[in-house]
Amino acid sequence: MQRRYDRLVTVQRKSVTQSGSGEEVSTWTDIAYRVPARVEPTRGSERMTGAQEVAQQELTVTIRFHVIPSTSRPLTPEDRIIYPVDGLSQNVQAPPANCILDIVSPDEVGRQIDLSIKTIRRADVTS
Repeated sequence: MQRRYDRLVTVQRKSVTQSGSGEEVSTWTDIAYRVPARVEPTRGSERMTGAQEVAQQELTVTIRFHVIPSTSRPLTPEDRIIYPVDGLSQNVQAPPANCILDIVSPDEVGRQIDLSIKTIRRADVTS
């Protein structure tokens, strides 16, 4: 079966550095920039958080296994995916909230052929 990789995504890894005053600052570095992907919705849900409802959308992002450098494997929930990437520069630190996908679990498909990444786009994500 031929898969269509007709979307572009960016995979980023979080790192914590210190500012000149010693304050911890989170920065994001691209580990895979604008790579072809297949993006499919899986299901949506709503849950109550405090006194408000929060919607979330689950997406499965499939990319080629080899686009993630071996030094950056495996992906973890500390990493994130930016989708869509249209108009966003490399190593973008603050993309629009609706472009951030939190990684839930990356699963190898086949023997290092594809990487199926389950993600969540939450309405309450701001950075």
